[in-house]
Amino acid sequence: MKIQVLCVAISALFLVGAAGRDSSGDERASLEAQTSALQKRILALKREQDFLLFQKTMYSADSKYLIMNFTKRTGQLKYKNRVLMDFRFKTRGEYRVHGLRPGMFVLTKKTEGKNDHHTLSFGRSFIMRWKQTVVPAAAGIPAISLQKKDMMSIYYALETGALAYVLR
Repeated sequence: MKIQVLCVAISALFLVGAAGRDSSGDERASLEAQTSALQKRILALKREQDFLLFQKTMYSADSKYLIMNFTKRTGQLKYKNRVLMDFRFKTRGEYRVHGLRPGMFVLTKKTEGKNDHHTLSFGRSFIMRWKQTVVPAAAGIPAISLQKKDMMSIYYALETGALAYVLR
């Protein structure tokens, strides 16, 4: 009788221990899921904070700048907190614009070509151009195409060193 009670007690301890391991595994998976969700949220909040700091800086500066949303393929030319112009753009399929990180970019070079074929270069990140402007394939830089009137307005509004902020 004592042996049977002892066996039942030992087996109960094993069963309780096994049940405890299963629930801790579920808790661990739940905590890992929460951690990854919080990390994504932290990253989104840091991006939002970075954008708000950019806007605050540009509000105090006396220069025009671009806000570009690559998911919607839209952009805005702004001065302080005023929108001077809204525009739409296209990207070519052969270039990888999706690899472009969100953040701030500096206009490094303005190129004036024949027949109003002007381009704006933002370092090695991307080039803005009129849709009929030829960009050398050897450059390997993503090209953004705009309508002629939009490109000409942006070209003459921005100066070398102007900033653009890319959103995702």
